[in-house]
Amino acid sequence: MKKKSLFSLLFLALLTIFVSACSKNSVQKNNLPSPQVILSKAQNTKFKSLHATWLQTATSGQTLQKAEARFQKKPLTIFAYFTTNSNHYKMWMNDKQNYVQMQGTASNHWFKTKMGKASSYAQLTDQLAQSALMTFSSNSAKLFKVRRSSNGYQLTYTGNNKKIFNEIIQNTMITSVIGIDTNNIKPVKMAISLNTNQKYDLTKLNIDVTYKEKKAPKHIKMIINQINGLPKMQIPSSVTKSAVDLGSLSH
Repeated sequence: MKKKSLFSLLFLALLTIFVSACSKNSVQKNNLPSPQVILSKAQNTKFKSLHATWLQTATSGQTLQKAEARFQKKPLTIFAYFTTNSNHYKMWMNDKQNYVQMQGTASNHWFKTKMGKASSYAQLTDQLAQSALMTFSSNSAKLFKVRRSSNGYQLTYTGNNKKIFNEIIQNTMITSVIGIDTNNIKPVKMAISLNTNQKYDLTKLNIDVTYKEKKAPKHIKMIINQINGLPKMQIPSSVTKSAVDLGSLSH
């Protein structure tokens, strides 16, 4: 009887320890910050560099528009490539010069112009990185799911909530680059994933949206990555040395 009692006590003790450990692990596992907290703190991310791609396709899979941009704050350097059915051009930019190459024309020359503080390109340099910070309302944030990732946290959303859709298409990273006509459009399906580190700094953003524009189904995918991890950039000498100065041609 004494042995049975001893074994029973040992069993109960081990069971208590096991249940206690499971309980602690459960608390730790579920002790996650809310989507609202992550999104609001991610808004304070300071960008030193980033890489972004955009792709708009028709339901047939045909590419309608695509673009790529690389941004470096210091020294200021931007590379961009845009292509549509009618326009194809590359661009390099720093705080002094803007270099553009129009593809598909009679000449493949690079052309340069001086940067001005009031120019739209100069404003772009200030807004490009910050527009990567998608702004979602607190009500929209509630619809996101949170999980721990290897380096921090990941927020995900899948659905066709119209409010979230409107918040996406109001972002200049989408509308100014791809050129969406925001009138008469309707969301079909969206998939969003947003990653941060443990300090809630944005590390990656994926937006995948299917929508109808004037009843024609279209699809947009935007990826922002390599945030503060882009290799150092500089405008290639082959561009700077060969570029034709448009200012000198006007005189």
